[in-house]
Amino acid sequence: MAALPLLAVVALLVVYAPHAVALSVVDVREHRLPNRLVGSLTASVLLVLAATAALAAPARPAVLFAIAIGLVAALVGLAIAAVGPQLLGMGDAKTAPAALATSAALGWDVLVAALLGIAVVGGAVGIVLLAATRDASARFAYGPVLLSAPLLGLVGAPFVRAALGAG
Repeated sequence: MAALPLLAVVALLVVYAPHAVALSVVDVREHRLPNRLVGSLTASVLLVLAATAALAAPARPAVLFAIAIGLVAALVGLAIAAVGPQLLGMGDAKTAPAALATSAALGWDVLVAALLGIAVVGGAVGIVLLAATRDASARFAYGPVLLSAPLLGLVGAPFVRAALGAG
């Protein structure tokens, strides 16, 4: 699978980062991820991916992979949020597809590292919260953890590749 052109990667990160920061701030303050911002993030990511597919034919498999990952994340996230809202909020379920599609667009290794990073960071925050509050029902804003997926993926990708003997 061909990598995205550098311009597409830059465009993807330029549209993703401001949304991620804004959504993280709102989620930490209010424990909610506003639909307008989540929708804007998702539309922006899809627009960059669509433009990339239209302008760079060799990148189409990577774009299709990213969109497929986003769709799977949407289906799984919405199912979890519907069945167990205490496990995953609906805002998190609607945010995960854009975060994971962005990670997937940056490469399979970035996606794997992002998923591992989300699990590790989310678990660590949960453990710290539990130790600090001694309250198993205490909640924390998970949106910032989800939204950090592409960054965690970029940082962890070299370790994933090394661990799998892929470079």
